[in-house]
Amino acid sequence: MTQDKPCAGKGERELVMYIKEIFRSTLRDLLGPSGLNALEHYLSKKMQDDMYEVLINSPSTFYTVLRSFLGKGADAILRIAANKLIEDGKIVGLSAEEFVGLLKASDEESYTRFLNSFRRE
Repeated sequence: MTQDKPCAGKGERELVMYIKEIFRSTLRDLLGPSGLNALEHYLSKKMQDDMYEVLINSPSTFYTVLRSFLGKGADAILRIAANKLIEDGKIVGLSAEEFVGLLKASDEESYTRFLNSFRRE
């Protein structure tokens, strides 16, 4: 269901693992363990893939499926998650609104900005 996009550059696997870890942790903080389990189960089933892999490889697909599950609440959850990631210094150079906008976009420039917004430790 996803259209994979390459994560260019050195340390591709490390970047993927880093994004998965911080995004999962942030969602767990927001939704609680049970809410996160329900979300992961539904989205992974709908996407026929790991939802975090889809987030990283095709953010617009992730957004579309999340929106089909949460409706307008998807934008709110993503803005709250983005604000937390920004406050924690995990995302740099973007506002929460810009981050959500990048998830919605399907062009290569937005995808590159999305990946580059994650601060590597």
